[in-house]
Amino acid sequence: MSMLACDTHHHILDPERFPYPPSAGKGLPAATVEDYRLIMARLGLKRNVIVTPSIYGTDNACTLDALRQMGDSARAVVVLAEKEVTDDQLKAMHEAGVRGVRYFVPGDDLEDPEEISAMARRIAPLDWHVDFWMKADLIVRYKDLLEDLPCPMVFDHRGHLPADLGIRHPAYGIILSLMKERRAWVKISALYHDTACRQTGYQDTIEVSRAYVREAPDQVIWGTDWPHPSELTSPYGIPDDAELLDALLSQASGDTGLVRHILEDNPARLYGWI
Repeated sequence: MSMLACDTHHHILDPERFPYPPSAGKGLPAATVEDYRLIMARLGLKRNVIVTPSIYGTDNACTLDALRQMGDSARAVVVLAEKEVTDDQLKAMHEAGVRGVRYFVPGDDLEDPEEISAMARRIAPLDWHVDFWMKADLIVRYKDLLEDLPCPMVFDHRGHLPADLGIRHPAYGIILSLMKERRAWVKISALYHDTACRQTGYQDTIEVSRAYVREAPDQVIWGTDWPHPSELTSPYGIPDDAELLDALLSQASGDTGLVRHILEDNPARLYGWI
């Protein structure tokens, strides 16, 4: 791939050097920097964004170590407790290449909405963003909170619009409005999330991605979700990363110029390579 293509969503898991917390049990298998470099070489990727996985909680040591190993071609999104991180620590992470704070919300409500607002106020001067992994219904419930955030926001995996509704879910309109204001971005990553068409090519999640690309092409980014932690116990097996990347052309309605825009130009703006 002859461009500065970027994977904006992958994890590094290194339990030998950075053990999982006891509450995680055996946890996930290792997915090290060395392993990921093989993925980059296979896919022709030149840039990448390391996202602290939920298994590590607010311990970002593994992510920051990977960031140091990978240098300026890498950026990171970390998980922080707003009341526990100092401004000096935020500045040090920025210098290391961190560009966002992640909120992984698998449940049916936010634990502390005010913490998100407080964190957003602190990271806005750094030009960081808030990254959300949460259900579409929560996007609707917390519409006012999202619209009041003073920094950009990123919605993982198309905003988790449910398969039975897709872009008819009201969260789509909220996300799209923020995208058109250039306040939000969407990762058209992990097609297997929220699909009812796993065995027949992800037509439903591809259609959702197409809608975002069609309506707000400057605010869309792509990621692998490697090593696909949600799929380790799936009866369908681990997805093929090359096939997921190939599917990006379909999500861009066959427009190779848009593919380049999504893989290179958009992440360069969001993560500070330009």
